[in-house]
Amino acid sequence: MTHARLRLRSRLALRVQRLLSHLGLVVTGPVLLALFHFRFRFSAHDLARVRARYRALRAAYPGPLLICSNHLTLVDSIIQAILLDSLWSYLRHPAALPWNLPEAKNYYHSLSWRLTCYLGRSIPVERGASRERAALAQAQMRHVLGQGDAIAIFPEGKRSRDGRVDDRDFSYGVGQLLNQVPDAKVLCIYMRGMRFGGFADFPRAGERFYLQLEMLAPQSASLGLRRARDLSAQVVARIKEMEGEYFAARDSGRLALSDTA
Repeated sequence: MTHARLRLRSRLALRVQRLLSHLGLVVTGPVLLALFHFRFRFSAHDLARVRARYRALRAAYPGPLLICSNHLTLVDSIIQAILLDSLWSYLRHPAALPWNLPEAKNYYHSLSWRLTCYLGRSIPVERGASRERAALAQAQMRHVLGQGDAIAIFPEGKRSRDGRVDDRDFSYGVGQLLNQVPDAKVLCIYMRGMRFGGFADFPRAGERFYLQLEMLAPQSASLGLRRARDLSAQVVARIKEMEGEYFAARDSGRLALSDTA
């Protein structure tokens, strides 16, 4: 009975968090957009196409979705959410706004960051957490996916210090979630600053972001941890390929900063 009550309490807490996040967008959304456009002067390459594609993919795959992307800065999740869809669209379609999985130590020390992450639909994770806390986080992830929401996850499990996707040393988190929610779809995203790019705590002012989106259906005949490893490796490999496509297009002149936003 104790575990049943804990599960119910957790479900209710997630429902309340989702509701407050949605209502809070009326305030937090315009603030974040003002910071994005006017304080930091960020912009995006081919933004209308990116958003149209994301909306089309969510319409085609309305169920559980894992959004898997490379990881370079501490605010990748926020920037990615701003670029994937408009504030108006998020207000009309709450499931379009992804949940996030931040490392607790990166924000838990600050009340303002804790509030930002809470309203930004975050499920905190901890490296080296106890089995009980890790199991709770996994159960929360399964629940929100089961409700048809999306979760944004960084399959490398860490930020890339050299600015490139690490396809050798990565987490099995994506594969573990796919093991637990086998009907979940995978949306691979490659995001990078076109002016400065690379590893940083925060993007430099005036940065212009590039996003590429591709659906992936990873498969494995293995079971358990081996299957989780195989599925995770396929996701990371695809994002690595997308990175190569980005640099090939940039170096050949097919992708330029002057392209229309």
